[in-house]
Amino acid sequence: MSAKRGREGRLKPQHASLYPGLQPGVWLPVEALIRHVTELIHQEPSRSRMITGTRLLHQEHFEYRGVSERPEGLPPSSSRLSDSGAEPSGRPLPGLNPDLRN
Repeated sequence: MSAKRGREGRLKPQHASLYPGLQPGVWLPVEALIRHVTELIHQEPSRSRMITGTRLLHQEHFEYRGVSERPEGLPPSSSRLSDSGAEPSGRPLPGLNPDLRN
């Protein structure tokens, strides 16, 4: 029996030159891909225009499989936390001072 893997992504070969250090076609946890992309952007901020879209992981550059557990309080009609436009259940995020929110 295999362990639950969660959401995974793999880089499409035609976009490999934009992501040094990532091997195209290899399934990785989405969290690892996000870390890698943020490191690339941190090293060279001008790269962000080429490798990100409306999401940090450019939808056209990666393929995805699997599912992640829904965060508690995410509205049923929202597919992503950012789709809700509000924090889950209206509760402040842990570690966030509610007086500093917009």
